[in-house]
Amino acid sequence: MKLLYRHFSQLKLTDVFLSLFLIFSTLVLAQEGDPAKGKELFMTNCTACHTLDQKLIGPPLGGVADRRSEDYIFNMVTNSTEWVKTNPDAKKLYEEYNKTPMTPFPNFTKEDVQNIIAYTTVGDEGLTPDEPAAVTTAVVSDEFSKLPPQNSNWWWQPIVVLLLAALVFFFAKKKMGLLGVMTAIILALTTAYFLFAWLMQIGVDTGYKPVQPIEFSHKVHAGDNGIDCEYCHSSAKRSKTSGIPSADVCMNCHKFITEYKGEPFGDHDKAFFDGEIAKVHEAAGWDKSKFAYTSEGKPIEWVRVHNLPDFAYYNHSQHVTVAGLECQTCHGPVETMHRVEQFSNLTMGW
Repeated sequence: MKLLYRHFSQLKLTDVFLSLFLIFSTLVLAQEGDPAKGKELFMTNCTACHTLDQKLIGPPLGGVADRRSEDYIFNMVTNSTEWVKTNPDAKKLYEEYNKTPMTPFPNFTKEDVQNIIAYTTVGDEGLTPDEPAAVTTAVVSDEFSKLPPQNSNWWWQPIVVLLLAALVFFFAKKKMGLLGVMTAIILALTTAYFLFAWLMQIGVDTGYKPVQPIEFSHKVHAGDNGIDCEYCHSSAKRSKTSGIPSADVCMNCHKFITEYKGEPFGDHDKAFFDGEIAKVHEAAGWDKSKFAYTSEGKPIEWVRVHNLPDFAYYNHSQHVTVAGLECQTCHGPVETMHRVEQFSNLTMGW
């Protein structure tokens, strides 16, 4: 009897341990997340404010699971405004980063957050060949590919106009009856056509690509780092103009990004681009050694690329908000341009 009781007790104890092990394993596996999917989410939604290893607008997120619980991270991601009000650690972090509110992502699920945590835990080095990071690219409308090819070689048109005008004058002087009148009319219409085509090219600066006071690369910012056009040109949705961002907008990131870590382009090296970032600091009146604004700064004198004639009225908000056009429809694939150029002729099809 004692032997049976001992056997039953051992069996029961074994079952208990086995059950606990299975439950624990299930919970651990459920919380692991997918680092590849996490990187896709991180690169799409988080890189404007965070990196893994250094301060940006927000704190570095590498190994965040070692510092914060999953519940804390989930609440911070999905409802940061309310979480800051109720959680002392979140409030302290909010005050540490100049009371800059974190953009909430209420549509993120627990699984999404677990995937991001998995990526911030292992980093790029932890992604295996079986877990390739998804490549995110800017969404580019293909409308610009439908535009007719541009031709700025119009030097011959004034000559044609003058020759046709001379012929019209010649036939007008010669009294050649109906044939002469018809010929003069045809020549006059042809002259008007070429004259109009020539005049329509005045002020059309397709391909205009001026040197700017700072070597700002749209490819690096909008392409490689995926910063939305309207983050800098914020008035495009609600105003006539798209707006030129002040140095203060640049400083949202460049308080913390003080050196260039990308691939140099053109004939420049890393030191050159570090100097360009220093120009932004100077324009904003920022002293990176003191991590503070120490002077009033001065505006950056950007050179305008797109310039419509005075008689033309164009409203960005009507096209961006009402019509829902992509910026690339008129401005071309700016996310591939280091130095922006005028892509379209801006004649509205006339």
